[in-house]
Amino acid sequence: MTFSELGLQAPLLQSLSENNISTPSEIQEKAIPFILNSNKNLVAVAQTGTGKTAAFGLPVLQQIDPKLQQTQVLVLVPTRELGQQVAKDLFVFSRYIVRIHTEAVYGGKKIEEQIKKLETPKHILVATPGRLLDLLSRKVVDLSYLKFLILDEADEMLNMGFKPDIDKIVRICKPDVRKLLFTSTLPFAIKQLAQQYMGTAVEEIRIKPQEQINRNIEHQYIAYQYGYKLEYLKAYLLKYSKERGIIFCRTQAAAKLLGQQLAGFTVVADSIYGDLSQYERNKVMTGFKAKRIQVLIATDVAARGLDVQDLNYVIHYHLPDNEAQFVNRSGRTGRAGNTGRSVCMLQEDEIYQKDDFEDSLRIKFSPVKLDVVLQKQESYPVLLTINVGSRHEQDAELLLKFLTQYSGVKEEAIYNIIVSRTHSTFEIESKYLNQLMNNIHHSKHFHQKIVLEERK
Repeated sequence: MTFSELGLQAPLLQSLSENNISTPSEIQEKAIPFILNSNKNLVAVAQTGTGKTAAFGLPVLQQIDPKLQQTQVLVLVPTRELGQQVAKDLFVFSRYIVRIHTEAVYGGKKIEEQIKKLETPKHILVATPGRLLDLLSRKVVDLSYLKFLILDEADEMLNMGFKPDIDKIVRICKPDVRKLLFTSTLPFAIKQLAQQYMGTAVEEIRIKPQEQINRNIEHQYIAYQYGYKLEYLKAYLLKYSKERGIIFCRTQAAAKLLGQQLAGFTVVADSIYGDLSQYERNKVMTGFKAKRIQVLIATDVAARGLDVQDLNYVIHYHLPDNEAQFVNRSGRTGRAGNTGRSVCMLQEDEIYQKDDFEDSLRIKFSPVKLDVVLQKQESYPVLLTINVGSRHEQDAELLLKFLTQYSGVKEEAIYNIIVSRTHSTFEIESKYLNQLMNNIHHSKHFHQKIVLEERK
């Protein structure tokens, strides 16, 4: 199939051609003609990286009336980054359609700036639910002319607790607004959501995960010895120190901890996770896109909407929960015709865990050969002084919590804490000394620069 055969008009075909997009993906083949030729609502299930934005964006753009200076399409997204990416893609697709205007609105940016931009009505509004409700309450946005309501990454919006906000937005829209729900997975909560918003007049398009595996991606695994997972990861990062990638962790705490454990490492890494402020998140992403940061550590939620080009690999530091999540993660590499690697870290006696992915996704993992030098010599206690004491409202328990929280060192490795008024002493296992120093020494806490000194 070609995009022309799907029913797209010349202006859209020209923009696709200029961006070297020539062959529709499966979700595009199925969704585009349906959205163009039917009036029914749609639930579309396809993984990240399969071209969902074009699947709904192209046919919706073709049905906008440029002369009607009102918001005709609303795209709800879970994150700022996804909103920015969707708006950018729609802008590119609509380049040769005269006077189509798109705007993205989201939290983390001054609402006054967004209100000013909306003084001229936009044909397409891409929005996070909370910011949209703020704008609606100020009567800045008018949805009375809306033709399409699109929920992009609907499963993630539910995971992030946006259901009450979405309910309010749906009630504000006219009942006959056509609803398109795009999601990476189809849990029971999404089925309930579709039934609540769409009733029975709904079509379902589902792309199976194995049909969306990018054959330009090589699948590998690292078999690590128990207790030395970090050392094997470091060996891999050093082996490919000239390359860039994303490391996926299962939880926010794990992503933060791994970032702390890699602080000061030869390969520059940093973490993004839900608890980061928007300023901190932007700082990390700017550094990563500018290639000052080589490795990004992320949770699945935090990585939604990220569009970083030319990634050489992704590493599953913790295995994903299901096949769809595996495909979503792996799809961050091997894009635009490039090759990439998707690497699972498996304990030596748990290598069998890859078998389910091999069977269900019809892929084959190959082992990664690493030269890992394990420092198995006995660790010894090192006595340190820190310029934090009772005058900073710290006792031994609070100081231990501070040291572990900001260094990523486990609690058992720090002991014999003695708190004085202006300073404290404690002992730490020698193998964790560099990690502690890299993360805390000369950092700023308690309104001062933290100083750690070794006592002989």
